[in-house]
Amino acid sequence: MRTSFFFLIILASVDSSAQDKKLTAETIIQNVTIFSSGARVERSSAVTIPAGRTEISFGDLSNQLEQQTVQLKADANITLLSVQTVKDYLSVRKIELEEKNLIDRANDFKDKIDLDTRLLDVFKNEETMLIKNQSIGGQMGIKASDLKESLDFQRQRLTEVYGKQQEIQKRLIAEQQELQRANLQLMEISKKKDSVRYIVNALVESRETRTVNFQLFYNVKDAGWFPTYDVRVNEVNAPLNVLMNANVFQRSGETWKNISLLLSTGNPNDNATPSLLQPWMLGFYDPSVSLRGQANNSSISGRITDNKNQPVAGATVSVKGSKAGTTSDDNGFFKLQNIPGYSSIIVSGIGYEQREIIVKPGYLTIPLEASTTSLTDVVVVGYSAAPESRASGLGISDKSMKKREDMQTVSVITQFQPTTMIYRIDDKYTLETDGKTTTIGIKQFEMPALYDYYATPKIEPTAFLTAKVVNWQDYELQSGEVSLYFEGSYLGKTYIDLTSIADTLSLSLGKDNGIKVSRKLVKQYSSSKFIGSSRTETKEYEIIVRNTKRVPVNIRIADQYPVSTVKEINVDDIKAPDAQIDKETGIVTWTIALQPGQERKSGIGYSVKYPKDRRVVLE
Repeated sequence: MRTSFFFLIILASVDSSAQDKKLTAETIIQNVTIFSSGARVERSSAVTIPAGRTEISFGDLSNQLEQQTVQLKADANITLLSVQTVKDYLSVRKIELEEKNLIDRANDFKDKIDLDTRLLDVFKNEETMLIKNQSIGGQMGIKASDLKESLDFQRQRLTEVYGKQQEIQKRLIAEQQELQRANLQLMEISKKKDSVRYIVNALVESRETRTVNFQLFYNVKDAGWFPTYDVRVNEVNAPLNVLMNANVFQRSGETWKNISLLLSTGNPNDNATPSLLQPWMLGFYDPSVSLRGQANNSSISGRITDNKNQPVAGATVSVKGSKAGTTSDDNGFFKLQNIPGYSSIIVSGIGYEQREIIVKPGYLTIPLEASTTSLTDVVVVGYSAAPESRASGLGISDKSMKKREDMQTVSVITQFQPTTMIYRIDDKYTLETDGKTTTIGIKQFEMPALYDYYATPKIEPTAFLTAKVVNWQDYELQSGEVSLYFEGSYLGKTYIDLTSIADTLSLSLGKDNGIKVSRKLVKQYSSSKFIGSSRTETKEYEIIVRNTKRVPVNIRIADQYPVSTVKEINVDDIKAPDAQIDKETGIVTWTIALQPGQERKSGIGYSVKYPKDRRVVLE
């Protein structure tokens, strides 16, 4: 009796499961919130569901989907019993045929290259045999007619062999070029990732037949945005003209067609847990350790790009001769701290030629050339293993600079969240899943700035213009790369790292040839004298600054006198009229206001006394 009752329960359960209906929902992407790394996709779908239980499949979703972020909402009074995310291994890649054709084409050219290479070896071997076969007739000699016939044959055959070799070599060059084109196109297609491999299955229950509007949310990887700025200065008494650009890219596996974009400064992958303090162990001060640390406290930062000015993610940046190193982020940016000045760094990336350059502290852009050797490897190891450098950024050329100059900003609404900022863009955009950058001018404004010039004529007779912005926090800036323009000329790039800036934001605008600076030794006041066992050298320099611009300027001039570190060397008779002197460092600074066309002279002098049998370098 018990067995029969249990059997009935199983039948009822099976029958109930068999009654579940199955529907496939077509979804449309409505909005996408793009973070600094990753994005959140919002899809919508209207589904008519019958009474009872229904299993709804939301397919054609990104293969970059993060399963733990899936959320499903409905606008009707229904019961959501379960949501399950599964991989759809039966889905067909949209670009599979195109990729297959390219792979077949590349392999066909590889076969031709292999065959022609072997055929070329055959003719080279025949050439060797013909040349070596110079002994004719042996000791018995040979008739003149036979000799002529033999020489004619050898000459004719060698001519044919050389012609065949030349023909094959030309063919090999053409085949290598076609193979390279096929591999380059294959790499470009492999960036798109159009394979769609996720399905969200939802089991719902409704008391009646009704049409329900569903909203499906999920996060995807391999997408993001980063800000860049165009900063223009027309005159040194005018505000900074700033254009803030949003550089958006995605390679999520799905095309976002005609959608509204929300750009968030947040990153869902950031650590949400605060760091904890560790015990601070105090010991005695060791000056040698301090000096060693100070010798390596410089830092460099920059961006790794390809030859199209697109950023290279995951590139390795290492300091030659040390263990210091880092990798570039999704947007190609990197930073190295506490490295010796003017070190050699080695930059390498998968699919790119390695570069070694000598760098100095500051910001720089490092372009990498694509490796032609690795292109063949795409076919050998499979295109899916090809390097995937995230494409982002904007190239700087005459054409691109003109395009930027004419760029207009779009209508943007800024929303402030407790920990992030969101830019809501009214215009609709279509973003292909190819990783290429879409640059959107989201904000243009003016920032009042204080301008001054700085010059160290002892090192370089040039004045550098600096703009200082006091209340930069009021302009909702984000860390990013800056393209600088002064009086219509492109100066170069720098990087604003707002995490390390205090109340004042300083931007170096480069050299200004409108300020003339010179430094020369005044010989009539400079001398070298011997008194007893000592030698005294006197130096005096004249510094001339001239403003050839049409506006008044402020300039800081820095020079120095030597500081003795041993008692046998005495530095005396220091002269620097109207200057601020730091006795510990020997740095001398003048702050000068110059009217248009005005010239100002300053001077610095000192004497150094030391034993005459020793040598002291004073320049």
